[in-house]
Amino acid sequence: MKKYLIALAVIIPAIEIAGFYFMVQWIGIWATVALMIATSLLGIVLARKEGLQAVRLMKMQARNGQPPTGSVVDGICIFLGALCLFLPGFFTDLIGILLFLPFSRAAVKALAVKWMYHLFQKGQVIVRTRR
Repeated sequence: MKKYLIALAVIIPAIEIAGFYFMVQWIGIWATVALMIATSLLGIVLARKEGLQAVRLMKMQARNGQPPTGSVVDGICIFLGALCLFLPGFFTDLIGILLFLPFSRAAVKALAVKWMYHLFQKGQVIVRTRR
């Protein structure tokens, strides 16, 4: 797991730098900077809108006696999407937008649940409770 995080810490900035370079060549420096600022602002607006909707859904499910598991995963996806949109770069913006869109978020949720199930099966996740 550690080697994957180290690889991501190297690969993602390299992709972002290359993307920034190509965007500057294509549309110019000021348009690129303006686009990056616009996507950060879009991330803030979408995080507020989608985040509040996820919180409302969690509350409604809790009131009806249902476990809010799906809406919790939605909330986590929205938070990560907002974080990706807020970070400067076009690759992270693409990831952030995919985490915000409900149809692509469903695919991400399915992969996350499958991954967590796999970790639990292998015994890599330990849950401790305190009384």
